[in-house]
Amino acid sequence: MDVIFTEKELKTLEGNKELKRFGESRKRLATDPYRPLYHFSPPENNMNDPNGLCQWRGRYHLFYQFLPENQKRWHWGHAVSKDLIHWYDLPVAIRPDRENDCFSGQTLVEENRVIAIYHGTKVGNMIAIASDSLLLDWRKHPNNPVIPIVPVDEKGYPYHVFDPCIWREEDGYYSVSGTYKDGRLWINCRGVVHLFHSKDLANWRYLGPLVEGGFYTDPGEDHAVPNFLPISSTKHMLLFFSHKRASQYYIGVYDRKTHRFHPEFHGRFNYGPIAIGSLHAPSATIDSKGRLIAIFNVKEGKKREEWNDVMTLPRRLSLAPDNTLRIEPVKEVTSLRFNHQHIGPLEIPANREVKLPNIHGKAMELKAIFNVRSAREVGLYVFQSPDGSEQTRISFYHNTGLYSPLSALQIDVSESSLRSDVFARTPEIAPFTLKDGEPLELHIFIDRSIVEVFANKRQCLTVRVYPQRKDSNGVSVFARGDSAKLVSFDAWQMHAIWPELKDMEGK
Repeated sequence: MDVIFTEKELKTLEGNKELKRFGESRKRLATDPYRPLYHFSPPENNMNDPNGLCQWRGRYHLFYQFLPENQKRWHWGHAVSKDLIHWYDLPVAIRPDRENDCFSGQTLVEENRVIAIYHGTKVGNMIAIASDSLLLDWRKHPNNPVIPIVPVDEKGYPYHVFDPCIWREEDGYYSVSGTYKDGRLWINCRGVVHLFHSKDLANWRYLGPLVEGGFYTDPGEDHAVPNFLPISSTKHMLLFFSHKRASQYYIGVYDRKTHRFHPEFHGRFNYGPIAIGSLHAPSATIDSKGRLIAIFNVKEGKKREEWNDVMTLPRRLSLAPDNTLRIEPVKEVTSLRFNHQHIGPLEIPANREVKLPNIHGKAMELKAIFNVRSAREVGLYVFQSPDGSEQTRISFYHNTGLYSPLSALQIDVSESSLRSDVFARTPEIAPFTLKDGEPLELHIFIDRSIVEVFANKRQCLTVRVYPQRKDSNGVSVFARGDSAKLVSFDAWQMHAIWPELKDMEGK
């Protein structure tokens, strides 16, 4: 155990049978070539949605849907960190009893306690409370389920009870249930976030919808896994997950008198298949520095047996002056860097690929700045084998359509793996436009089986990849249609956050 824990806490954790098993499981799984070095992965078995991300007494806590070994019911797994980057396993936080599973939910940090609210399958929304330093001792509310499941008609009225989050105002507690109504999920329903109020956490009154989908989202989308937080002094953000099209968000105004949220801007974090190597569900918090931090799980793109899913790097979400969303990795990730290499400037001839000498690795941070000029496509290959038989394409399409000024950012995984057990999927393609004269700034994180691409702090794409060859570790740049310029390129190898994977650093 690290200095993140006090001597008293270490004594509490020493000898814990579950933690001992987690350690043994991590050592066993370390031989998997797709186990990430610096992204959070489960200690064993199945992980799903992140839940209840929060900061409590100087440390960050990450909870997540977790199916421990030899269990058939979902629990809340638990990890802790001082810096959002170096994570340490803790024992399972919340276990099912009268509920069938402990599904998604969020937390509320008060002065002397942390309140968790989550969906207990088959019964309703549940509350648990902890106040110890490591949030190990969770006590379930005696009135659980505090918001029970109620009968609904064929249109979903009066309301479905599903994934909740919680916050507090002057007159008490507010909770939402993120779900759907007026149709069938995936087919023709509308997403809705139902609002409830309580003065004491025990008795909750239904207030109606906080917000309803329609104009911004597609028919058949729901609003699951909601996270409702202020993102500025005047705007709120609703992060949510659609079982049809995955993670997305609204930015708008929350009227505290009517308790209605009025979206003014909508965006997506996922642009490809929702469950094939893609970004999935969010959890978010505002930390002591005033940052809105979000983390997402990323689904597998191949069949898994001993473990599945990883978490993204924590992302800071903020508003630009025009109230559009800014997305960037938290600054703490720079603590993992070593072996810095710099290249540039470099001319990229039209319709040519230029391999970057001495830039190799499968767990790296890359920063590339391009002058796109009039090239129709500019980008990089990562996880590239010497002969190009395996490679992942990251690129910017400049002004894609005869009648549209829109451009696009993409990650194409069609050549990422030679394996026969990788699922087929379309590229991840998102709208992204450069302003006149603006350089293309790509901030890329690759970590053995995950790729995260941040573009000019305005767009981010995430996918899973599974290169089979050990030598699929090269990087090259290219331009199509016309020449372009690589203004600068920086690369760092990244340290492992897991001791059992330290030997894989720089490889």
